[in-house]
Amino acid sequence: MKNLKSNIILSTLVSAVALMATAANAAETNKLQEAYKSTNVKSALINVCKEETAKGKKLTSAEVSKYCTCAVEADGRLTNAQKWEIQSTINQKKSPATLAFVQKQNKDLQACFGPQLTGKLKSLTEEAMKSAQQKK
Repeated sequence: MKNLKSNIILSTLVSAVALMATAANAAETNKLQEAYKSTNVKSALINVCKEETAKGKKLTSAEVSKYCTCAVEADGRLTNAQKWEIQSTINQKKSPATLAFVQKQNKDLQACFGPQLTGKLKSLTEEAMKSAQQKK
């Protein structure tokens, strides 16, 4: 059961990464739009991610940097068709973890994050899920 919960949490992280740009609020959307006008879009997206992620004050600056670099690179490797498939799966109220390419991206992200950051992200996600359940 714990392994299943970990996979669900990691798939949630991957889904969040995949839909990072489309799920942004208005202020972030403006920042993302500006990033896409940059002469170095990837670097600008990483900087927007760092700025927004640091606001949570849950990760060190080194962890924020690692997370954002890995997340933006992972998002960049997803095709539009894969993003649509993730969104369609979510719209069907199913877990994107069932998709083979998401499972592969999970492994790639864990390798990029490293065991320490992966563990911390799992813990933070579990805390957020518990908090959300308590608010219901």
